[in-house]
Amino acid sequence: MEEKDKSKIEGLNDTLYSRTRYRDPLDKRSPIKEFESSDVGEKWQTPELDEMLKHERVIPPVNPFMKKVFISAFLFFIATIGVALFVFVGGANFISSRNVNINVLGPATISAGEVLELGVSISNTNNADLEFANLSIQYPPGSRNPDNTAESLTYTKDNLGVIGAGDETVRNVRVALLGSSGEVKEIKFSVEYKVKGSNATFYKDKIFEIAIGNAPVTLTVESPDSTTSGDLFTTVVSVTLNSTEVLKNVVLKAEYPYGYSVVDSLPAAVADNNMWVLGDLSPGSKKTISISGQLLGEDREERTFRFYVGVSDGDSASPNLKITLVSLLDTVAVDRPSIGLNVLFNGENLATYVAPVARAVSASILFRNNLPDRLLAPRLEVSLSGVALDKLSISADNGIYDPVNQKFVWNLTNTLGNAELAPGEDGRVTLRFASLPSLSLPAGTHDITLNVSITGVPVGAVGQRPVVVRETRIVRISSQVNFSSRVLRSLGSFSNEGPIPPKVGEKTTYTAIFSVGNTQGDLADAKVTAKLGQGVSWLGASSFTGDDISYDSASNTVTWNLGTLTSDTGFSSAARELAFQIALTPSIIQVGTAPSLVTSIALSGRDTQTGKTVTTTNPPLTTRLTSDPAFIQGDDIVVK
Repeated sequence: MEEKDKSKIEGLNDTLYSRTRYRDPLDKRSPIKEFESSDVGEKWQTPELDEMLKHERVIPPVNPFMKKVFISAFLFFIATIGVALFVFVGGANFISSRNVNINVLGPATISAGEVLELGVSISNTNNADLEFANLSIQYPPGSRNPDNTAESLTYTKDNLGVIGAGDETVRNVRVALLGSSGEVKEIKFSVEYKVKGSNATFYKDKIFEIAIGNAPVTLTVESPDSTTSGDLFTTVVSVTLNSTEVLKNVVLKAEYPYGYSVVDSLPAAVADNNMWVLGDLSPGSKKTISISGQLLGEDREERTFRFYVGVSDGDSASPNLKITLVSLLDTVAVDRPSIGLNVLFNGENLATYVAPVARAVSASILFRNNLPDRLLAPRLEVSLSGVALDKLSISADNGIYDPVNQKFVWNLTNTLGNAELAPGEDGRVTLRFASLPSLSLPAGTHDITLNVSITGVPVGAVGQRPVVVRETRIVRISSQVNFSSRVLRSLGSFSNEGPIPPKVGEKTTYTAIFSVGNTQGDLADAKVTAKLGQGVSWLGASSFTGDDISYDSASNTVTWNLGTLTSDTGFSSAARELAFQIALTPSIIQVGTAPSLVTSIALSGRDTQTGKTVTTTNPPLTTRLTSDPAFIQGDDIVVK
C-alpha cells in the first residue's frame, strides 16, 4: 500500500514504533472554538416517561391490620413505662430495700472509756411485711461490754421478728469505746429479713461513725532534760484516770532508746523490764512507776523514750497492746562525762555479762579525758566482790592489788610518764579473774560485781576539787547442768527379755535411763527430748518423782518435762532420773551393725538468773551396753 494511501491512524502507528522517522514535534497551535451548546431541548420528555412517573407518584393504600399492630405496640410501651414508674416511685406491693430505713441517733463524739448509748430505729415503708428480721451489729476494735469493760465486744445479733408494713421497731444499744484521742470508730448495723413466699434473705446496712474525744487517762513523765553518759537517773511515769467509769486491766508499756539499760523499777515490771500491769483504775485514781537506768551515748545526742497506756484483752499483760489509749514521747539529751569510763568483758560491752563456771574472764577498763584542760593525778580503782569469785585467779597488768579491800589501784600516767592526762588522751588497763569450780560454789546467787571508779583534778578547778566517775558491772555465772544417759539390760527398773545378741525379726527389750543434775542457778521450763531409733518401739516409762513423761508415735519422740530444775540438784539433793523401756526388732539391713536405740538426746532450760537458754546434748545410745556389767563384746551386733 502506498504511503499516501495510509490512514492517519496507521501513520501515527508507524511513527510511534519507528526508529528512523522520529521528528521533533511541531509547535502548532490552533485557536479554541467557541462553545456551542447543543440544542438538547426537552427531547427526553417523552409521553412514555410521563406515564411512568404518574404511576410512581400514586400512594399505595395502608393495610388496616398493620396500623392496629403499630398502635397496640405504642400503647403497650407507654403502659410499661407507667408501670415501671409506679413500681420504683410509688412502690405498689413490691418489697424494696430502699423502703427499709435504719436510723441511728447518738452523739458525734465521746470520751474514751465512757458508755455510748445509741437509739436505733428500723422502719418498713413497704406495703408488705418483713419476716424473720434480725438486727446485727459489728463493733470496732476497742469495744467493751459496758457492764464489764474487761470483756471485748465484737458482734451482737438481735431478733426483731416481724416488722409490719409501715411499722417501726426501736432498739437501744450500749457499748464502751476505747481508743486514742481523735480516732474515728465505725459501727456497722445490718438488718436481714425475708419476705413471704421466698427463701431469699435480703440485707440493709448502715455505718455509724463516732470520734473519740478526750482520753480517759492522763499520762505524765518526769525525767531530767539531760544526763551524763553512764550516770544513773530516774524517770517517773504517772497515770491518772479522768473517766467517770472504772477502767479495767490498764497496762503501761515503755519503749527505750538505743543505749539505755534499766537498773531497777518500782514496782517491778512483769515482762522485759518495760511492761507494768496497773490493774483496775477507779475514777480519779493515780498510779506511779519509777524507772532507774543508765543512758550511754555521745555528747549532744538526744534519745527519745516512748510510753503507752492501754488495756489488755485478758487478766494479764500483753506485750503487743492492740488498744492504746494515750501515748507520750520524752526526750533526754546526753552529755559527755568529764572522764569517759567503760568496761569490756572479753571484748563485749554489757552491763551484765554471763560467763561459764570456772572460766577466765578478761575485763578491759577504758578511760578518756573529755575535759578541755589537763587532768592531774588520775587514779583508777577496781574492786571485785561476790561469793563465786575465785580470789586466787585475780591478776592485772601494772596494777597494785589491795588484798584487804580486794581491789586494784592504778596511778595513771601519760606517754611521757607524767601523772596527768591531756585533753582527749585515753588509755586502757586489763584485769583477769574467774569463778570457783562448780563443786565449790555455795548455794544462792553466783554474781561477781565490779565497781570501777576514776578520779582526777582538772586544771583550773575551783578549790582543786577532784572529778569522780563511777561504773558498776556484773559478771553472772551461768548454770552448770550435768546430764547423762545410758542403756541397761541386766539392771534397771524393768525386767528385760529377748535374744542377745539381737536377732532379725525377734524382739529384744532394753532399759534407757536419763539422769539430770544442776550445780547452781535454777532452770525453768526444763525438759529432755529424744527420738527412738529405727525398729525401736516404746513400751513404757517410770520416774522417781512422777514427772510429766510423754511419747509421740507420729514423730517417734520421747519428752520428759522436768519443770523447774532447782540449784544443787544431784548434789545436796537427789538427781532427777527417768527410766523407760524400749524394744528393738531388727531388720535384715541391720545385720552386722549395732543399731541406735535412742538418738537426738537433748536437755534445755532457761536460767532464771541470766535469762539465757541452757542446752546440753548427749551422744546416741546403741546396743553397745558399755554401762551394763553383764555386757560382753559382740552382744551388740545383730545376727540373722
